[in-house]
Amino acid sequence: MRNENYVIFKGTKDGITVMFDPEVSFDILCEQLEKKVVEAGKFFDHVKTAMAFKGREFTAAEEETLLKIIAKHATMDITFVKTENNELLELSELLAKEMNPSNLTKFHRGSLRNGQKIEFDGSVVVVGDVNPGAEIKAGGNIIVLGQLKGMAHAGCKGMTEAFVTAIFMAPVQLRIADIITRFPEENKRGPKPPEYAFVQNGQIFVMALS
Repeated sequence: MRNENYVIFKGTKDGITVMFDPEVSFDILCEQLEKKVVEAGKFFDHVKTAMAFKGREFTAAEEETLLKIIAKHATMDITFVKTENNELLELSELLAKEMNPSNLTKFHRGSLRNGQKIEFDGSVVVVGDVNPGAEIKAGGNIIVLGQLKGMAHAGCKGMTEAFVTAIFMAPVQLRIADIITRFPEENKRGPKPPEYAFVQNGQIFVMALS
């Protein structure tokens, strides 16, 4: 019988710590993490918390996979994730920059097709692609764990501190607050690292997450 304690959730004064067995395979950890998040049900829904991964070190790709599993089954607002090697995940570090403490985060699982639109007062996380013709409009930040090829408008109520980030950034149009930019065609081709866009001195800048 398979041990049910390869993944253990513990509540602490700083948030939630997830303990991972250092000996078993990553696939087994993913399987058990998903089972435990599903079993927890609404316990994690709309909870704003910090999260720590303990017990073993993960690669950046593995950390991303674990976060996707959690986002798939819970509407949890994770302010940041701390890993075993004491480094903050870059994407989660950006999430911690929210200027409005009451800002909620909406998680959407699956890709957005042409004609689909998400509009939300807080931040939006999409676990999938945003295809041409799709649109996201958020009062806070926009995070796309996939390709951003549609339209993205972060800080739509005037929040210039908002940002947009994606694993592959190639939007038709990108807006932060009332500032608009379009990506040159040469910036939409070829392999490139994850990027994030932010406002500085009244202009939108795009930088690699590296």
